[in-house]
Amino acid sequence: MVAPVLEFNYDISCPFAYIASTRVEALAERCGASLIWRPVLLGAIYRATAAPQGAGGSASDVFNPTKRAVTGKSMQRTLRRYQIAYNPPPHHPRKTVNALRLLYAVDDEDRRVLTKLLFKAYWVDGRDVSDDKELLKIVQSSGIEASHRISQTTFAGPQARKELEDATAESIGRGAFGVPGFWIPDAEWTDTNGTKSKGRFFWGQDRMHFVEATLMVLQKAQDRCHVKGLKSLMPRCVPNNKIAGRVKLEFWYDFSSPWAFLGWTQLARLQRTFGSELEIVMKPFLLGILFREIGAPNLPGSAVSPTKAAWSRQDHADWTHYWNAVNIQEGRPDKNIDFYWADIFPIRTPTLLRVAMVEPSTVPLLYRACWEDNANASDETVLSQVLDQGGYNGNELIARANSAEFKAKLRAATIEAKALGICGVPTYRVLRQSDSGDWVHDGNIVWGQDETNVVEDLIAGWDAEASNDLAEAHKARFEADRMSARL
Repeated sequence: MVAPVLEFNYDISCPFAYIASTRVEALAERCGASLIWRPVLLGAIYRATAAPQGAGGSASDVFNPTKRAVTGKSMQRTLRRYQIAYNPPPHHPRKTVNALRLLYAVDDEDRRVLTKLLFKAYWVDGRDVSDDKELLKIVQSSGIEASHRISQTTFAGPQARKELEDATAESIGRGAFGVPGFWIPDAEWTDTNGTKSKGRFFWGQDRMHFVEATLMVLQKAQDRCHVKGLKSLMPRCVPNNKIAGRVKLEFWYDFSSPWAFLGWTQLARLQRTFGSELEIVMKPFLLGILFREIGAPNLPGSAVSPTKAAWSRQDHADWTHYWNAVNIQEGRPDKNIDFYWADIFPIRTPTLLRVAMVEPSTVPLLYRACWEDNANASDETVLSQVLDQGGYNGNELIARANSAEFKAKLRAATIEAKALGICGVPTYRVLRQSDSGDWVHDGNIVWGQDETNVVEDLIAGWDAEASNDLAEAHKARFEADRMSARL
């Protein structure tokens, strides 16, 4: 069988592309894929897709302070998890157009070597890759075969310029709005509109398990559900699921978020995984009020480029497919996720959240009404019918939910969410019970259902603050498990 092809798009100025560059070769090797290193110009992608940060900005420039703090902490965890050296430059982003042209002035193998050196120069060694003289020094000390013919004129060479422009244009045409990007030309798939296509684009170093699963499908010529070990594709630091003492997992949510819905669907799996020593505590609050308080847009999807918004909807579909496939592989212990984008959006949820506070057992019913049954649950008449059909007294629950007591509780929960530094949903907090019986939080707020592997590690005892690496024994064992899952 011909090896599947994986094209890796990156710009040296992106820290997430740097992280991906340290992982992509091992991924390609596991999948028997032919890896093509193909740099692109991030600023040109931003310009073409009307990114809110502008062509010369960084994605985090438009984050509110709370979101910037949460995502910054998340990145530091990622760096520790993958043992990646990181010493960002004092001035960022730096212009990398000549560094990228340089990469197109050498052959494929030299490009691979030189790419790694340029990433290291930018993100570890503090060297200014926007300086042509510095670039030439890096080339001369690289040991690559082409070093003797690289000079100042290389950066203006028409061939290298054209190759960079073509690669960037192609990535934009495939749906790129940033880097890192991953293109699998042989992947056949159907998008959320039912359109069948060949060639699949993925974005983000935290979506590399989708890349790996897709390559495994090509390698084994079978459906994703039948490729073994899908859950193991999300890397773990702790290879076991044993809990020392009692652990509490707080799940902060609002019914208005389709992403929080996906996170909620995985709580039952987490409970099975860790058993009775894990207590899951549901924490409803008003996301719209939090957004207003922290300076976030009420509809985050409206504050990104149209290209990214379109990708986000497909990304949600990919996660739904992934979690359903994991559920199948685990023997279908949970109901299939039959997701449906609500016709009336945004969903107004204050009454739903207060009903969940009055009667927590209604949460599954309410979530499925919002995101599977397309019920206009913002309408109290419809909500009452939903509750009645679920075996509850709808009018009675709604009346209690509308009381001053539960309105105050929901306001207090929202104030608490802001005080904790929460920027969105779902958000997870893991607390451990001390010898004195107190519940202690380690300071890690995990935002997003796409970081459930981090949540699992925290539950299992990973110290994200003190730990600086994946323990080698754990890493070796985990990789062995992943490889055996493919056999």
